[in-house]
Amino acid sequence: MKLHFAIILFFFTLTLTAQSRFNAELLHKIQDANPSETIQVLVLVKPHTEVNFFRIKNSKVHYQYGNIYSVTASVQTIKALAELKHVLRIEYIQHQLKPLGDTCVVRNRIKDIKAGIFPLSQPYDGSGVIIGIIDSGTDFNHPDFKDVNGKSRIKFLWDMSKPLAVNTPTQFGYGQEWNHTEIDMGYCTHNDMVHFGHGTNSSGIAAGNGYSINRYEGMAPKADLIVVAVDFSRPGFTIADAVEYIISKSTLLNKPLVINASVGDYYGSHDGTDLETQVINNMVSNIPGRALVAACGNGGSSKFHVGYNVIATDTNFTWIKTSGNTIRLTEYSDTNLIKNVKYSVGVTNPGFKDRGSMEFKNYSYALDTLMRDTIFHNTNRIGIVESVASINPFGVYELNLTIKADSVNYFWGISHSGTGRIDSWDFNYYTGSLPDASQYPKIIHYKAADTIQSIVSGFQCSDEIIAVGNYINRNRYYDFNNSLQVNNEVAGQLHHTSSTGPTRDNRIKPDITASGATILASSPLAHIINLKTNAPYLVAQGGYHVTAGGTSSSSPVVAGLAALYFQRQPTATNRELKQAIVNCAYQDVYTTNQLPNNKWGCGKLDGFATMTCGEVLSAVSIEDSEKNVILFPNPFTTESTLQFPDTKKRKIKLYNSSGQLVLEDVTTGISYQLKQNNLSPGLYLVHCEENSRTYKIKALIL
Repeated sequence: MKLHFAIILFFFTLTLTAQSRFNAELLHKIQDANPSETIQVLVLVKPHTEVNFFRIKNSKVHYQYGNIYSVTASVQTIKALAELKHVLRIEYIQHQLKPLGDTCVVRNRIKDIKAGIFPLSQPYDGSGVIIGIIDSGTDFNHPDFKDVNGKSRIKFLWDMSKPLAVNTPTQFGYGQEWNHTEIDMGYCTHNDMVHFGHGTNSSGIAAGNGYSINRYEGMAPKADLIVVAVDFSRPGFTIADAVEYIISKSTLLNKPLVINASVGDYYGSHDGTDLETQVINNMVSNIPGRALVAACGNGGSSKFHVGYNVIATDTNFTWIKTSGNTIRLTEYSDTNLIKNVKYSVGVTNPGFKDRGSMEFKNYSYALDTLMRDTIFHNTNRIGIVESVASINPFGVYELNLTIKADSVNYFWGISHSGTGRIDSWDFNYYTGSLPDASQYPKIIHYKAADTIQSIVSGFQCSDEIIAVGNYINRNRYYDFNNSLQVNNEVAGQLHHTSSTGPTRDNRIKPDITASGATILASSPLAHIINLKTNAPYLVAQGGYHVTAGGTSSSSPVVAGLAALYFQRQPTATNRELKQAIVNCAYQDVYTTNQLPNNKWGCGKLDGFATMTCGEVLSAVSIEDSEKNVILFPNPFTTESTLQFPDTKKRKIKLYNSSGQLVLEDVTTGISYQLKQNNLSPGLYLVHCEENSRTYKIKALIL
């Protein structure tokens, strides 16, 4: 039996060197690994080709999307796969995921959707739609996830961390799964306590029905749920596995699907060119009734990014420091921006005395092979530097460094010379006090870590995914003992931890922001019992909900809104959903009108406008054509010009997508400047009234 590959959706052009078959992490992994060790990889093959994986021993294909395959195989087999002429790229990842951890229906303008306010023809509650949750899990015993008959709304649950058993999903070969009947019968052994109910919070915000106390209902309270509890200690492509699992189960149920992922990884190239992102794109892109929403991260105030243009006149450096003997660091660049850059690794003691360094190496020094350099001070060895580099099919260069230090608490410096650019993300970059130039003259060339480009990496950086930022939902609530809890945060303001863009290739992220900080959300019952005794101020009135926050909470707000959107338009694609969300976002005093930007994306989520954007406009017949009255440019960001065929007195009126009059003016000229001013991005209708005639033009403000 042969597996056939779909036509690839993109073509690759490399100007300097052929792409690497292995990514840097895989090159490093197979260097010293036991040949019989099995690992999960993603395999990219050429278009219009055939590979018979079933004839390859010690390998298993889990799934395929486009021309990317998820394969588990021995290290020896993976080496053999790379020799096949049709295999373009094989990637492996060692790093692991992290959890990114009420009034929001008003702030995100979703309340009117649930009420079915005109021009909606009915209320929407998520009926007939599935919300997939990729997180730490969900407490299936919580009343907010049961229907009116007490039956579980969770149709399937896969706990990746469970040991092999008879209910291990055969497609993946790890964890355990249960369907809703097995959950109702008490067979499910999953709980969501390891990460203090992080996934239960997300599920409750997206789809909790509030049945526990008839309060704190989520965005889509009648949606069904499919939950994947991620094993955060497991390396590999667990997000891609989770997306595939949820898609396969939702296909059985034949319902539209939106997936929420409030998890992520701050490492990586931050450009969406990795194979896991590409296979996820293939899973969700432009498919009717399917979308993925994700948290953009909570690293907005963390200094873990170093990125700068390398210039010929300076040799810049940054220190990285840990308490252990092994230090790992990865740098990224476009191939055409790294070809004239050289790098070196050196070491400085706590007294700011240089103790040794390796010679400067060019970008191709460790390309597709692992190189070792030993650093000495006089005759004493200080450490070993392992370098390995690769270039992916998009021309993205990756340099992976592993420093094996003989002494701890030294400053290890990464230096660059030449011309070009590098970017890197690592939480071990030194952010403490720096010496002055009298103590260490080279410090004038130091490049400090910053808080720019703090979005999590991978699929959140893809244009096919809706990445969500976080603003403050509320600053007060009544706790379990009916005491008013108040904090110093300003409701409506962007939270300082909300990660910001741009992506490494300078695209705007996040796409949208929603309220996330201080949301009251469902929590595991066992966790609630503990908090009632030890921290009742964290438990909301009624005793079934806690305060949640971060982009982990704002992302399921958008996912829940997406479920309402799919309930109304079940054949809409992820792109149509995203356009409705970003084009119909709103702005206020906190966002300002300088949108889109890399803090707020296109602004704040406006759920009702997302559902109705253009609804009023499309119902209005356009009298006469734009040949008589022209608006250009259209769409526009700051201002546009209405051009008339002659000079007459005309009344100008501007209506928003809800039919509200937002501007009225008079002109007698041959043109009129329509300015954005404080108008929110979205669709508008321009009325140009002259005598008994009215010209109507649709306008789009970005």
